[in-house]
Amino acid sequence: MRDHPPVGRLADELATADVRFTITDGQVTGLEHVFGSRTIAASLPADASFAVGTGTVTETLTRGTATATLTWTVDASDAGLYHLTQEVRSFDTTAANTPTYGFTVANGAVTGMTQTFGTSGWTHDVAVGDLAASVFTVAGSAVTETAIRGNTLETLTYTTTDGTTYKLAAETLTVVPVGTAATALDVEPYERMRFTFDGATVTAAQAVKPDGTAVDVHLGSTVTYAQAAAGYVVETITRGNHAYYEVFHDGNGDGVYTAVAHGQGTTVDLVGLQAQITPQIDALL
Repeated sequence: MRDHPPVGRLADELATADVRFTITDGQVTGLEHVFGSRTIAASLPADASFAVGTGTVTETLTRGTATATLTWTVDASDAGLYHLTQEVRSFDTTAANTPTYGFTVANGAVTGMTQTFGTSGWTHDVAVGDLAASVFTVAGSAVTETAIRGNTLETLTYTTTDGTTYKLAAETLTVVPVGTAATALDVEPYERMRFTFDGATVTAAQAVKPDGTAVDVHLGSTVTYAQAAAGYVVETITRGNHAYYEVFHDGNGDGVYTAVAHGQGTTVDLVGLQAQITPQIDALL
């Protein structure tokens, strides 16, 4: 994850469990959390309101100075099961003692970032150049950071009133749907590789460290690399009778391949995986 987590977030990540809602006369009257084959009844949060739509339930939570709007989408094959597909969090930028940010902008691009914490005034420099699978954009008085982690696209918006001091105003987490794909998107942003090719054959591999330096990786009989398509390389690891794979992808053409999927066996649903990688995600990888 990025090294500058916002204060006041309602949860560290999107909720990992699915839910079953009890809906009576168009209103949510109960819910259960679903963990695999286990179902656990829960009370409706006192600080939440619900709106039932067609195939969706929207939950709004307000806690302190933060508000979260969660969109639950019905399962394609189970009408009673809902998956959390998006969470939008908004923060009160006038609240006292919240972290502030500073950005260095050159030619419209963010080249530096600092974070200052509360009344202590402690300042932390963020190594913007080392943030993997992340991009910053500048538009007027707002700076937006977009990143991909796992199967979740994250967008953070920082705003300013004086052109110097910024605060986190909003954060949007959007799950990339797996659809019918047998291989699910699961980005590991700091697991990166460089490859040397002879035609479509991988002849050398290097692991890329967080600071961008690279270390040679030995190619052997138990670890092999193969180009599955332009911009996609599959690593296969064999241990006895067991095999595992990891898919690396270079979406923006910079020569660095990021891990985007993994699993057991040797069969990769490349078409299904590619369907999950939008142009926006490609630009981050």
